Amino acid sequence: MELRQLRYLDAVARHRSFTRAALDLHVAQSALSQQVARLERELGVELLRRTTRRVAVTEAGELVLARARRALTEIDGVRADIDALRGLVRGTLRLGGVPPIGPTHPAALVADFTRAHPGVAVTVHDDVAYTLFSQLRDGSLDLVIALVDPDPLEGLEGARLLEEELVLIAARDHPLARAKHVRVERLADEALVTYGRGSALRDELLALVPSARVVAEANELETVRELTARGLGVTVMPRSVVAAHGDRVAIRPLSPRRALPVSLIWRAGETPTPAAQAFREHVLRAVTESRG
Repeated sequence: MELRQLRYLDAVARHRSFTRAALDLHVAQSALSQQVARLERELGVELLRRTTRRVAVTEAGELVLARARRALTEIDGVRADIDALRGLVRGTLRLGGVPPIGPTHPAALVADFTRAHPGVAVTVHDDVAYTLFSQLRDGSLDLVIALVDPDPLEGLEGARLLEEELVLIAARDHPLARAKHVRVERLADEALVTYGRGSALRDELLALVPSARVVAEANELETVRELTARGLGVTVMPRSVVAAHGDRVAIRPLSPRRALPVSLIWRAGETPTPAAQAFREHVLRAVTESRG
């Protein structure tokens, strides 16, 4: 059993695809498949169930992955400790989520970090908050940026960076577009465009409108914004997401004002790798500077 095989197995399990795992690891798909098959032969069990459409992890695969991920984390920690001793910041950083962070664009945060630390290979995984937190807990991710308060999250902790004001988004010819402020109660009578299940924004919207009449769901903010602009329904979004799109949609404050915290989240009680620690400091510094 080789560490390389465990890394390959972990990547395929995370991506549920040999093709995407090979691209993520920058290896040939044939080599990745051969190594996983070799590991299965050595252990004498099927770890991955392959179909024409997707790859599923077997029960035996889940048992192996649980130990493999702990072993890989320890090995990566050894390398990170040696790098820290040398004063270097190298390794990998697996970041989940890139929601708005006030005036600081999340893509700019990542780009600035990679320029400052060229020895760190950064990968960004975009998904709904529920899925990202699950991946953070099982070690597939190092950090997550999300529109949630970190305090209630089991097994996780973090730092609140700031608050994002939520605003109503509607088509420019929608009746609500004529209001200066939109009272939350008025949304009960509206068709709503929401985000995918497990999204923090979806949870907030449905908390605002418990009897919501949902007419469409989408995971991409751009898709939600476009469906709303075309009059399918209304929704709420962080102001910074739509501030530059006033020519396409009407943007109106909610009454009473609503906001969601933006937080940087990590596993509780765990010493971060030098790369993760450097990114934490980078984000906190950028947010502090953006406040003036």
